[in-house]
Amino acid sequence: MKKAGVDRAVELLADAWQIGNALPALPEECRPKTAKDGMQVQDALVRQLGIEVGGWKIGCTSEYAQKLLKTKGPFAGRVLAPRIFASGITLPGSAYRMRGLEGEFAFVLGKDLKPRKRPYTRSEVRAAVAEVRPAIELVDSRFADWMSVSTPCLIADLACNAALVVGPPMKRWKTIDLTKAALRMKVDGKVVGEGKGADALGDPFLALAWLANELRTREGLKAGQIVSTGTCTGFHKAEPAAKVEADFGKLGKVSFTLIKVG
Repeated sequence: MKKAGVDRAVELLADAWQIGNALPALPEECRPKTAKDGMQVQDALVRQLGIEVGGWKIGCTSEYAQKLLKTKGPFAGRVLAPRIFASGITLPGSAYRMRGLEGEFAFVLGKDLKPRKRPYTRSEVRAAVAEVRPAIELVDSRFADWMSVSTPCLIADLACNAALVVGPPMKRWKTIDLTKAALRMKVDGKVVGEGKGADALGDPFLALAWLANELRTREGLKAGQIVSTGTCTGFHKAEPAAKVEADFGKLGKVSFTLIKVG
């Protein structure tokens, strides 16, 4: 994209995030057309916001999510550090228009996955993981109807991440086959979605390898960052006031509460 188009897209998206208004769409003259364009806008948006990046999310790693958004593969977005919360947090439901909920496996990196020419393998990225944590992504968009805009526009919009709530580290995760690990999303005690690790690109570690390879010609991934590997429980919208929990069985739980404000 030309600089003028990127700058205009960033101006609109930054205002929307900071003020809280919803965009019908980006104007044609500044609308990203490809995933590369979308990431170009996302890069500039993060620079404009000036907020520390705490990690990454991977969107559309499941067949369900790809069908929902009519896309053929995953895409990536930064998770800003102030949007990462510990399990048990109470958040204002009115601050999030969509309040989309997705139960996911999240990895905390113990080693850098640096830029390089050679692709990363599953075993290499697995060896770089220090912790596996249960997580719930809270999904939101600066577009009034996120399903009416293109995937490149969603990528530009920080891949629609609003928050990431993470639970305590899973014990003995190195001895567990995460592809078979089951989880359930509950809202006010009712199960609204369920799945297993294999729903994330067949294996959460393969999702991590995909991201490492997407970023190996860019900035790479850094030790201490958290990576959320995509929904295993489908997508569910919560009311402004709700108690939300993702139950990973013996592997642990993660939860938060939404409350009405004002």
